Amino acid sequence: MRRKYALRGEIILADMEGSYPNHGFTIERVLELLYMDFIDAFRNGDTTEAIQKIIKLLDVEE
Repeated sequence: MRRKYALRGEIILADMEGSYPNHGFTIERVLELLYMDFIDAFRNGDTTEAIQKIIKLLDVEE
């Protein structure tokens, strides 16, 4: 994950504290949940869209 995206995520999570105190989410936890969703979709054979999104993200240069 690019540093600037991680920092944006941390800002969003910090902003959530105002509405949802002690929500307990971290960037690491969010990534873990996304990875678990991907693995679950992969097991069910529903990966075409996810793989295309990953390839698109990897092709973007910044």
